[in-house]
Amino acid sequence: MKELSLSVVIPAFQESQSIADVIQGVGNILKPHVKNWEIIVVDDGSGDATADEAQTAGACVLRHPCNQGYGQALETGICAAKHDWILMIDADGSYPAAEILKLLEFVPAFDLVIGTRTGAYFWGSPYNACLRWIYLQISGFIVGQKVPDANSGLRLIRKSLLLDPALVKCLGYSYTTTMTLSFIKVGRFVKFVPIKFQARAGKSKVRRFRDILRTLQLMTEVLITYNPLKLFSTLALLPALAALACAAISAYCGKGVWLICAHLNTIAALLCFVTGCVLDSIRIHAR
Repeated sequence: MKELSLSVVIPAFQESQSIADVIQGVGNILKPHVKNWEIIVVDDGSGDATADEAQTAGACVLRHPCNQGYGQALETGICAAKHDWILMIDADGSYPAAEILKLLEFVPAFDLVIGTRTGAYFWGSPYNACLRWIYLQISGFIVGQKVPDANSGLRLIRKSLLLDPALVKCLGYSYTTTMTLSFIKVGRFVKFVPIKFQARAGKSKVRRFRDILRTLQLMTEVLITYNPLKLFSTLALLPALAALACAAISAYCGKGVWLICAHLNTIAALLCFVTGCVLDSIRIHAR
């Protein structure tokens, strides 16, 4: 672990309450375990003292003149990083610095090590827990395996792999989600490590309705990019089931209009399936 070269990238927007504590905590944890390391804070257009607090705490501070989004802040920090491995951690204090050591154990065997959040603060209220469960089920469906936490803000990754043009990237809130799903789909070694998760300092910047829609859009993009046949085969199930239902009703009541509906839904199902086959063929040949 001592031989590891590590750049810590912390995206920050209006986090003056917690940024200094996060920097000091990370530094105290890394000092006895990692020989070469640096801490880069990217101030994403904050209107408070986030940048000043980070600089006083000893971090290298990069500033965006205006707010560009979570993913863009991470990209700025990653491009400026000097070392081979990138440690990402949020600036809100929700990830205890001590949990970093759990991730370091799996380097360099894995390409991406994700701190899987656990506990009441991760799941939140019953309503939030339901939304999160649905989100994780969709993530698992896209990659074909269980995904315990797709958008954790604490993760370790090889810097060189982030330059892979095959990855789907998002420069907003869903940066970590697209990274997780893309790495699994391109066959990289991904490790999920359970970590503690605690209440954040300050107010969350997440806008639920907008960010949920954008996340679903990007998850669809990941599926179209890596496995369009799965997406369109799933869509084909809806008209296929409707066709079976219409055929059954037609057989029961003897009305021809239901038989016509069955034929139309069958054609729609076939069109969806064939579209998926064509897109998958294009994907394979493009590779």
